[in-house]
Amino acid sequence: MYDLITLGETMLRLSPPPPLRIGQSSSLNLTFGGAESNVACNLARLGRMTSWWSRLPDNPLAHQLVAMLRYHGVDTQQVTFCEGERLGTYYIEYGTTPRGIQVWYDRANSAASKMQPRDLPSEWMQNARWLHLTGITPALSNDCNETCHTALDYAKASGSHISFDVNYRALLWKPHVAANVLESFCHQADTVFIARRDAQQLFGVIADSVQDVARTLQTRWGGTVIVTDGEVGSAGDNGTVSIHVPALSAPIIDRIGAGDAFASGVIDRLLDDAPLEEALQFGTAMASLKLSIAGDIAVVTRAEVLQALQPTSPTLRR
Repeated sequence: MYDLITLGETMLRLSPPPPLRIGQSSSLNLTFGGAESNVACNLARLGRMTSWWSRLPDNPLAHQLVAMLRYHGVDTQQVTFCEGERLGTYYIEYGTTPRGIQVWYDRANSAASKMQPRDLPSEWMQNARWLHLTGITPALSNDCNETCHTALDYAKASGSHISFDVNYRALLWKPHVAANVLESFCHQADTVFIARRDAQQLFGVIADSVQDVARTLQTRWGGTVIVTDGEVGSAGDNGTVSIHVPALSAPIIDRIGAGDAFASGVIDRLLDDAPLEEALQFGTAMASLKLSIAGDIAVVTRAEVLQALQPTSPTLRR
């Protein structure tokens, strides 16, 4: 029995050495990243049994991607390899204010974007305590959207807990289109993660505090709703408990993957039926540690997360 399974697209990630721009650099750093596989890796590093599924091209880059996931402890036995297809790619330039981080996608017609409901390994779907989905995969194609809905149906039938991270990507679709598609997932999930900016842009929720946003969406969707708001911190509401947890300060080396680290930490504690406040605190520590690490994955141990939660931690302070 897996603690968590997830599915989606993981892409080749190419970036020039900071602070160079792509046009200035004669080399690009190669790694891989995807919201769902990030969560699987983060939880595997905490000792959880996790598994990730997707469609990948049968080529050396895709096999290197799978080897990376296995290195972090993720089961990839169910991955479907397809001849003659391509791996999605994205490019990142790192910069400070006023330029900031810039991202470009080259993912159209990737192998993952062609996944279909019939591709899902049914026995695998029925052998998990928790299914994690994000709003990125339904944006890739109609077939991806249907595949995610089918995965959700499998999870409901088997009694798995379902989490959904809205994870809106403006480069993939317009807000009104995304809202129409993603709200169904939010209604059906047991736990929803959403950034405050997405709550406003997609669902029109404007409130005085992040805690009010969580309360409003929980009333709308039910279940547990967790809202993140950068340096303000996060809030959670399950209809009974409503709490706000402040962010932890940390040096920012790489913002990419911090949201996935937060979700991973929350899921880890909820897998043990911990109180919502404890789950948000653990997720907050995970996210803060990730900000200090290059790459998409929170390469940390459980002991380091617990240490980061201590008020006298030399690494992170409240």
